[in-house]
Amino acid sequence: MANVLGNYNPEFYAQEALMQLFKALGMAGRVHRGAEQERNGAGNSKGDTINLKRPTHFTAQEHVAGTGTTGQDVVGQNVSIVLNAHQEVKYKLTDREIAYTTEQIITDHITPAAYALADKIDSDLHLLGAKVGPKAYISGSASSTFITGPRKVLRNNEVPLDGNIHMLVDSGLEAAFLDLGIFHEAQITGQGGNTAALMNGSLGQRFGVEVFATQNADVAGPVMTSTATASAATGDLVGAATADTAANVSTMGVGSFGTVETVQIGDTFTVAGDSTTYVLTADTTFAAGAGTLSFYPALRNNVANTDVVTFIVLNAIDEAANTRNLMFHKNAFALAFAPLPMTGDGRGAEMATVTDDVTGLSVRARMWYDGTTATNWVALDALYGTQVLDGQLATQVVRAASVYPS
Repeated sequence: MANVLGNYNPEFYAQEALMQLFKALGMAGRVHRGAEQERNGAGNSKGDTINLKRPTHFTAQEHVAGTGTTGQDVVGQNVSIVLNAHQEVKYKLTDREIAYTTEQIITDHITPAAYALADKIDSDLHLLGAKVGPKAYISGSASSTFITGPRKVLRNNEVPLDGNIHMLVDSGLEAAFLDLGIFHEAQITGQGGNTAALMNGSLGQRFGVEVFATQNADVAGPVMTSTATASAATGDLVGAATADTAANVSTMGVGSFGTVETVQIGDTFTVAGDSTTYVLTADTTFAAGAGTLSFYPALRNNVANTDVVTFIVLNAIDEAANTRNLMFHKNAFALAFAPLPMTGDGRGAEMATVTDDVTGLSVRARMWYDGTTATNWVALDALYGTQVLDGQLATQVVRAASVYPS
């Protein structure tokens, strides 16, 4: 398809004529970025996977005279970040098009091209929220509890409240928050403390949580209809493992549930002796009260036969709420890049690294010339991977439409 140069085609054009719709991004700058340092260091930049080790979680026990304590299994867990996302934005301009506009047309379009890559990376990070087990539901009129409630979930999960807690909100929740006095009333925020919200629409930090908005947060999941977790269900929410299952396994047989119970993707459960909230990754129908669960993350501890398995029940409001926001610690998620080679620089292509001003993400830029067709090619690309490091360090903040109708 031929380029449509628009305001570039006339003899004179103004830079102000360029308009690019930018989403509000920012998750990439609020997640763990240290994983790539070792891999990208001198002599280590090999392979497509970065492996991190999560240490075992132990519990202190009372030492009983004569019998001591019960030995605990050492269960380390490997977390892999696979560098398998190679995204590119490429466009071309003919010599004739550049003759109309000068080479300024190339540099003017670098920014939206870099932004398109940044938006893709940001979207990939947002999708990790579906793997987070802990959930907090919000509905009705917006209030401070929309922040303190999810914060309580993190506190109960022993997440360090160390200044690295972020809350990603969709446009509807952003609007509801901006209407709250805790964000814009001077008698609450302090004289001048309300300026960012009133003048710039910036939410800032409240209760030790940095709140930021992004259009990529508008992720709608299915309305929950599981018979095992629905508010109107008459089934049994409590069952048990049907066999010994080793840690680091993401499937488990269960039984002792109601005969015709169903559970679905997004339902969550816990296992006795383990504080982790697991989230289902596949729908399951129990046959004679038994079935096999597929879930995330993999089991953090060894599970013994008959260990109690409990699904988390929803109320009617929770079932209908399905727009996912997130509150998370920086170390809940990771983003890692692999530097792309510059071997083609000067050998048929000009290559450099460019940085998107909006997000701070760096990408490789290439430009080459096809003499046969008199075409100038420009491409920006990045090689990266995303992963959940620890879903217990985050909570899905699932809001109902009543908070701020679309």
